[in-house]
Amino acid sequence: MTAIYLVLAYLLGAIPTGYLFARLARGVDIRTVGSGNIGATNILRAFGWKPGLVVLAADMAKGALVAGPLASWLAAAPGGWVAAAGGLIAVLGHDYTVFLGMRGGKGVATSCGVLLVLAPRATLATLAVFAVVVRATRMVSAGSLAGALALPLFLWLLGERQAPVLCLSLLLCAFIWLKHTPNIRRMLAGTEPTISFGERPDGEASARAPDDRGRR
Repeated sequence: MTAIYLVLAYLLGAIPTGYLFARLARGVDIRTVGSGNIGATNILRAFGWKPGLVVLAADMAKGALVAGPLASWLAAAPGGWVAAAGGLIAVLGHDYTVFLGMRGGKGVATSCGVLLVLAPRATLATLAVFAVVVRATRMVSAGSLAGALALPLFLWLLGERQAPVLCLSLLLCAFIWLKHTPNIRRMLAGTEPTISFGERPDGEASARAPDDRGRR
């Protein structure tokens, strides 16, 4: 059952929700818009906050389903090594989806969904850090990087120190920073795209941001 669980974890994580939303709801290939990324941030820039939040919730739900109900049903209770492995594989599925030629998103939202199940208090504290940094900088990438660093610390401080979850958080932190390498370069150069906190008109697509095909 563990092998079946891990395969299903990958396939569920690999569902390209941002791509499907843009294609089915707007008739647009999101890979040709903005940064070309299929994640919630590019959806937000292209179509506005409401579509961005829909895709964000869907990507988080993938991770939560894998780490929670699917793990309980097929593998083990949430929080164990198998559930942590399934969560990691779901994130890898999102980032390297078989449905789009092994090119997907960055895994931040799916990671968040996994960790909301496995370590809810630390994850909520991390989301607060993310929100503060994004509000201050208007850069989702900066919030993601800050949150990735803060998560292991919050796990330790808030007592959610189970070895599988702590190891998973360190792996996801390293992976998120690796996937954001182009963003880090642009932040250092002062060219990283920012977001607006005003709602965009429905259906309005943004101008292409600096090419970031290597980060999808």
